[in-house]
Amino acid sequence: MKKSIQFHKFRKSIIAKILITVAAVLFLTDAALLALGFSSVRATVRRAYVYYATASVTVAADLLAGADLEKIRTDEQYADEYRPLLEDLCRTNDLEYLYIYTPDIENSTILFDMVIYGSSSQDAARAERIPGTVVPYVLTETEVCAWNGQKTEQVEQTNNQYGNVMTAYSAVYDTDGNVVALAAADVSMDEAIASFFHRYWIMVVTVIVSLAFILVLLAVLLKTRVLRPAQLISAQMNQFAVDRESGIEKIEIKGEDEFAQMADTFYQMTQEIDHYIKNINALTEEKHRREAEMNIAGRIQQGFLPGESFQSQDIRLKALMIPALDVGGDFYDYFCLDDNLFCTVIADVSGKGISAALFMASAITVVRQYAKLGYSPSEILFHTNNTLCSSNPEQMFLTLFVGIYDSRTRKFTYANAGHNPPYLISDSLRSLNDSMGMAIGIFEDEAYVERNKELKEGDTVFLYTDGVSEAVSSDSKFFGLQRLEQFLEQRDHEQCVEAVLKGVRDFAQGTPQSDDITMLAFCPSPGFRICVTAELENLEAVQRFIVENGQFSRSFRKKICLAVEEIFVNICSYAYEQSQGTVEIFMRISNQILVEFRDSGKAFNPLENMVDVENYDMNTQVGGLGRLIAFDMAVQVRYEYSNGNNILIFIFDKEE
Repeated sequence: MKKSIQFHKFRKSIIAKILITVAAVLFLTDAALLALGFSSVRATVRRAYVYYATASVTVAADLLAGADLEKIRTDEQYADEYRPLLEDLCRTNDLEYLYIYTPDIENSTILFDMVIYGSSSQDAARAERIPGTVVPYVLTETEVCAWNGQKTEQVEQTNNQYGNVMTAYSAVYDTDGNVVALAAADVSMDEAIASFFHRYWIMVVTVIVSLAFILVLLAVLLKTRVLRPAQLISAQMNQFAVDRESGIEKIEIKGEDEFAQMADTFYQMTQEIDHYIKNINALTEEKHRREAEMNIAGRIQQGFLPGESFQSQDIRLKALMIPALDVGGDFYDYFCLDDNLFCTVIADVSGKGISAALFMASAITVVRQYAKLGYSPSEILFHTNNTLCSSNPEQMFLTLFVGIYDSRTRKFTYANAGHNPPYLISDSLRSLNDSMGMAIGIFEDEAYVERNKELKEGDTVFLYTDGVSEAVSSDSKFFGLQRLEQFLEQRDHEQCVEAVLKGVRDFAQGTPQSDDITMLAFCPSPGFRICVTAELENLEAVQRFIVENGQFSRSFRKKICLAVEEIFVNICSYAYEQSQGTVEIFMRISNQILVEFRDSGKAFNPLENMVDVENYDMNTQVGGLGRLIAFDMAVQVRYEYSNGNNILIFIFDKEE
């Protein structure tokens, strides 16, 4: 069991991996060299034997050139003149056979003229190859080439019943230069190949033994010079990974090799890591503390902002602010100044982060202060600018838009200090860009232009910061005003805020938010409206309109119906003279009751030329008392002539 565990550890050790790698490399290298040597030596042996055979047959053909072959076959004494030389040639070059024969190509036979036998020639071949014997035989292609006198390498190797033989051929010429016979020399390859393989296997065994010796020697060296230092360093690494708190002692490794350098480097690394971890822990703690502080700052900033939705009898509103960082420099605000006036504010402070948030908090406080003192939008901007300029050491500034909506007149009065112009979503989309001024906090005593727009039922005012129009997509393009206007067309206050926010997020496609995104949209709450022709027969419809929508007490219903009747009858009687027109009546109920009469007849201010009650003479004066009675019933009456319309507004206190 113990040996098995030790073997398992060795098998996974670095020495085993190195030995396996080295053994594989040496084995593949030796195998390649042996294979290359085998092929090279075998080719060399073959070339040598080809040379022996070719040289022998060439010498034999030269010796027999011009000889009388028939006489050689029949006359032993004549043949003995050539035989010793040929036998010496056969013995010297270790030939198995050296023979001369005359081919008969037409009859496919050969006639042996002379045969010289080597020491290794076989008896069967001796019996077949006898001088003067005719043997059936078809010449090979090599023999045909030799018979035709071609000077190519005329060698072929055969492996048959006589063994593995290398045969070379050469033409024998007569005195006239004609080919009269062929000389052939056979060299046995069996003995050469057997000798070659014997020596080759001795070389293979030597290589294997050398390889084993090298591996054993390498294993010993690796264990003493590599494994032991590696084990020491590995043990220190494991200890450092498991328990860094206990500290690491420096490893002492003899020498100045890579392991000694690695041990020194590892020790230095552990010291640096300990120092780094301590710094990281301190930085992480500081980061968490700052994140907690930023979260608190973000919640405090959100506390400055009112809720994201608001609804009353006069107005409906939707707003949001999404900071790019934990805290932002944008802000929106809205609040009631009295029962009829509603203030909306949106601003964008220069910069981001804590400094912008602090400046934003200061700006909100100042704007609210001047708004609640009863100042108009332009006056709010003027005084806010001077206040912030006087205490602005960091030279920060903000763009600011302030608007006040009057629910009695439905007028939206506004002024702009360098902010993005809001949009009015009405019958068409319009930019409120007619009151641009200098940003807040740059120059003192700046004057601001004030403008107003009358809002009708269904109109929406949309305020935003440049974080919307300058939102960036993944391909570095801006959201832009054109795309913003497409989302705003024909949408009310809630739909436009939600639609624009979704459009910006879809456009950004996950690109990090680069600036605060702030939007605010509001619209007047719908009241009750009726439009009839200016005829007395419609008086009943007008009174029913007041009664059904007012839900008033009986006494108050009589009071308001009397006032409405007086004004409606006067319009029917005097507004249009010869032509026929209409009367539009609008009623809105909040803390007070507003009733508005609107006609396009001739201009007439009913608040002028009122009757003198004390000097009134019923016999000489006609009319006027009805108007006086109606006006006395209301707490406030206003008149204006606008865009060709008489507009008369009655405001009644709600009954207790």
